[in-house]
Amino acid sequence: MNQGKVGDDEYTYTIEKIYIKELKRNEVRFCVYKATRRGDETYIPRSLDVTELELIELIKESIKSKVFSEEFITMLKQEISKV
Repeated sequence: MNQGKVGDDEYTYTIEKIYIKELKRNEVRFCVYKATRRGDETYIPRSLDVTELELIELIKESIKSKVFSEEFITMLKQEISKV
């Protein structure tokens, strides 16, 4: 699984590329994980709430980790250039 992540001592925020077997396609999932006393992380089923700076860092890490396809990155660049 490709995953870009940022976080602190308590929470880790991720953007993950996942494969959905039933649909036979890749999808992008935004997740929150909480650190446990054992030292690992557990998935928290809630919305991802981050600052704009945290979102930029998360997107940068996700691009480095190949979460997004080259096609998606090209489309994103085109949309940003229109602003």
